[in-house]
Amino acid sequence: MTDDHSTDSGTDQREVPLSALEHYAYCHRQTALIHVEGVWSESVETVRGDLSHTTVDLPGIQRRRGLTVVRSLPVWSHTHGLRGICDIVEFEKGTATPVEYKVGRYKAGGPAELQLGGQALCLLEAGFDVPTGYIYSVAERRRHAVPIDADLLDQVVAATMAVRRLMDNPALPAARNDARCRRCSLREDCLPELTDGRRQATTNLLTPRPLGQWRD
Repeated sequence: MTDDHSTDSGTDQREVPLSALEHYAYCHRQTALIHVEGVWSESVETVRGDLSHTTVDLPGIQRRRGLTVVRSLPVWSHTHGLRGICDIVEFEKGTATPVEYKVGRYKAGGPAELQLGGQALCLLEAGFDVPTGYIYSVAERRRHAVPIDADLLDQVVAATMAVRRLMDNPALPAARNDARCRRCSLREDCLPELTDGRRQATTNLLTPRPLGQWRD
């Protein structure tokens, strides 16, 4: 694994939340609604997620047999403009292992792995070895190992730059109106039936514009 991922360097860049990486991997429009428009709605799934994080969201440190476990650890990457909080990081002899809690079942290659990779990128920049991370599935009550390799880190860097471009763009991405929408807590805010890719004109109409830019 290489830790040379300096494509997105810069000091004046907009910071990207680690959570935005998972949102972006799931749905570009959801990312814009949450991280640009500030839209958020609760659902059964989001409440379950909050409850599953009750313990790990409490900052704390535990030490046992050479292992240090830190809960709710803030991390950042100045190189890539990333910032967020790790649910759990286990430290042992210069190695850091991030553990991300998710309420649903684990999906290999799913959006959660991109968020975990972002955490690993921050820990690498802090000087730790990060060979492996884990997704803890609350539904399955088990951890799933995720190799922190060059491919995952490259995906993180690419997604970070893509999210930053999205955050700098006032136009909301069109909705896809597919199976993902049924479980999305923002369905009523998104209106995917009206704003999918087949109705781009409607999407443009519903995109906020500065005053003086309404003459088409």
